Amino acid sequence: MSGGLNGGRPRVAAVLPGGGARGAYEVGALSVLLPALEVRGERVDLWCGTSVGAINAALFASLAHLPADQGAEAAVEGWLSMTKSDVISRVIGPGTPRTALRIASDFLGLPGGGASGLLDPAPLRRSLDRWIDWLSITRNVRSGLVEAVCAVATSLEHGAPVAFVHATTDRPLPTSDTIRYVRACLGSEHIRASAAIPMLFPPVEVTGPAEAAGFYTDGATRLNSPIKPAVSLGADRVLIIGFDPVGWAGKASRERRQAGRPHFADVAGNVLDGLLVDPVAADVHRLAAVNAFFVEGIGGPQDGARTYRRARGRPPYRRIAYALVAPERRGELGRIAERVFGARYGGLRGLRSPDFALMSRLLGTRAASRGELLSFLFFDHEFIAELIDAGRHDAERWLDRHPRFWCADAGHDLGVEMRSESALEEDTVREWRDLRRR
Repeated sequence: MSGGLNGGRPRVAAVLPGGGARGAYEVGALSVLLPALEVRGERVDLWCGTSVGAINAALFASLAHLPADQGAEAAVEGWLSMTKSDVISRVIGPGTPRTALRIASDFLGLPGGGASGLLDPAPLRRSLDRWIDWLSITRNVRSGLVEAVCAVATSLEHGAPVAFVHATTDRPLPTSDTIRYVRACLGSEHIRASAAIPMLFPPVEVTGPAEAAGFYTDGATRLNSPIKPAVSLGADRVLIIGFDPVGWAGKASRERRQAGRPHFADVAGNVLDGLLVDPVAADVHRLAAVNAFFVEGIGGPQDGARTYRRARGRPPYRRIAYALVAPERRGELGRIAERVFGARYGGLRGLRSPDFALMSRLLGTRAASRGELLSFLFFDHEFIAELIDAGRHDAERWLDRHPRFWCADAGHDLGVEMRSESALEEDTVREWRDLRRR
């Protein structure tokens, strides 16, 4: 789907990736960015999210009828009131033996199993209905305040990403070889499906629409950064929130793990990097490459790209401006988690929350690795408050660097250098082949 002006202004999409409790960082950043957009006479038309990003996308879409500062403040207050018991059931408690038996039965394939996850997210269903006004999403879509809301989940039957799109029936949905777009009236089941982290949470059964019924798991397993759905739905500008730096400098400065035998947290941290962090960086760099090589005319095979896409019935590539908010240092959110955890639950203070104490023990003692994993599941009031403040700080830093809000220069923030013609052509061909495979 091609982009275009919406009431005399470009279409804006918010792209929100998954990251568990890190979703508070997204809310903090948006609490600064949305009012700044409103001052410019713009607003988010398309909300696209995966996992906790889908929760935030639905939340902000339900608040779109409010002035930007009021909607953002309502979202912040909702996150500040969140506790672990709003998301998952107690790990240590009267039901612990029963849960352990279900997990063991499921692992061994015995009757009575069916746990399919280490944690029980049953409270999340009730919490989502309390946090999000689903009817308000429908009203805001029908009134045109929001053009579409997109939540990405992974189909266990097909092993591919499915984008559940809440939009008016007169709006055509994109077609894609890699993403299935399904029109849906978003509800709790779609959002919980998008946020069903594999191994931690059980898959979620989606019953509607009928053609997409089945079991789903976290959309991050296939598509954590829904930039492609945002652009396919017609975005001319994308607002992206990341949880680690996405420039080449940030990628190159990845901290080395401590020497010695790796612990569980070291292994799991690498898995989460590959699942949640690296795809965001890769998608942002792909966006920059398209801007620089295919659209701006700097040595790229534009004619071939146009011909290929025209032959497949797709619109030509477009230059997409972006706003990108992320921490300055890699691992910053993990360091915040480790510091807050130590102050709140270190030593005997862990008795105030046996669940967090157990979680910390299982993750080991290496601060960097443990902090990274804690930052995904640490639904603690003080940690959430610090993440919100961090998101606000980094959003303000972006606005300081970009007084006009938007940027499309691949070399400005992402480190995509304009090099020699031969080197550029080599990179262009490589990027072109990668895009064709997708």
